[in-house]
Amino acid sequence: MRIFYSFLIIMTSVFLFLLPLTKMVYNYRTDPVTDSFDVDTAVGETSDNFTLDDFIYDDDDDTIEIESSIDEIPGLVSYNSTSKTVWVGSLTANTTRTLEITYDIDVITDSDAINNLLDRVAWIWMLICIAFPVASLAAIWTGRV
Repeated sequence: MRIFYSFLIIMTSVFLFLLPLTKMVYNYRTDPVTDSFDVDTAVGETSDNFTLDDFIYDDDDDTIEIESSIDEIPGLVSYNSTSKTVWVGSLTANTTRTLEITYDIDVITDSDAINNLLDRVAWIWMLICIAFPVASLAAIWTGRV
């Protein structure tokens, strides 16, 4: 019976470990926001800078997505977290378009306690995933269950 209980503990631990907890926490504390900008580029000009309305969550410029109203693929050149400025390149010269810049913002701004807890959820979860099977297997094999 100990082997069966041990097998159940291992399978439960694997299931707990595979839950996408960090992704759930990220989705809980962020929301995507879209800013629109009307852009006129001059002859020979293929880049421009824009000031976003809000700060990007955790200064993660990987969450920035840029879409254009014309057939071009604009790309992020840089993001300045102090001034909220985004530098966009690969624009078509001598053209008018609307750029939509989508990025994630922090929606939990009024509670430091919740922010601290959410910052530590990943560590707490890893501790649970490691300690649960060890403590359970020790209890089973020492006969305390």
